[in-house]
Amino acid sequence: MSNYREERRFQCQNDGGKTFIVIQQIRISGAASPKTDYMTEDGEIVNRLDEDHFLLLLDGQILHIPHVSDADH
Repeated sequence: MSNYREERRFQCQNDGGKTFIVIQQIRISGAASPKTDYMTEDGEIVNRLDEDHFLLLLDGQILHIPHVSDADH
């Protein structure tokens, strides 16, 4: 049985502007080394493509992590 520890959350948008929250979690099991998994708040599995994008596996949507400019802070 695996245990999970949440590491961080990302607010993402698809090309249509819909917002998704992607959860980064570390899977910890007895003998295996830790592994990072990603999923949405709704439980859909996503893959991290790079620093700015995730791929929603169910339907192939690309999710973008919007960047906030320094002027917006």
